[in-house]
Amino acid sequence: MLQGWVTDALKHSKLSQAELARRLTAHLHRAIDRAAVNKMTLGKRAVAGDEMIAIEEITGFPAPLENADGLVKVPMLDSLVSASNLSAREAVKAEDVERYIAASDLPPGDWIALSVEGDSMDLVSPPGSIIFVNRADTRLIDGGFYVVAADGDHGTTYKRYRSKPEHFAPYSTNRDHGPVLMDGPFRVVGRVYRTMLDIGPSAGRRGK
Repeated sequence: MLQGWVTDALKHSKLSQAELARRLTAHLHRAIDRAAVNKMTLGKRAVAGDEMIAIEEITGFPAPLENADGLVKVPMLDSLVSASNLSAREAVKAEDVERYIAASDLPPGDWIALSVEGDSMDLVSPPGSIIFVNRADTRLIDGGFYVVAADGDHGTTYKRYRSKPEHFAPYSTNRDHGPVLMDGPFRVVGRVYRTMLDIGPSAGRRGK
């Protein structure tokens, strides 16, 4: 059971419940207090997937993913540049991983996660969003969302593919962004299947 795992992780790391709560709050960017950790150890509070991965990283105690149906650990790379440097068959390097993110119900694939900067895709992925990219899916389909790498000025970009005429289009509220025409060789890093944005606990208060 997960409550036993949380207790064992605390013992393994020699961290107090209060210290684990503090580190979880910093790691996940949301408030988790000592009472919440205590409830995890007693089985009175569920352990979310991202909390499980974070506890593993903080304590060094392996997460029992077999108890989390459909949950996978996806490496989040530190930049688009790191993603572009990966060849199609190259494994992700540990030094390029910023952290791991828990995700569920992803189809089989070779997954990486990336943070979105800028507003060129803000209709689906506002700045700060996390996108999940399947490196095993590089076949271009009209209307699909992809991360592509090219030499020269274009670099690595996240855009929507359009086939007629062939280009990669922004999907944005900002009309200053124009289409990206690949006038040279380019490589599809992978297809984007999911985008996620954690708005944080303060969003509801700001809206009142």
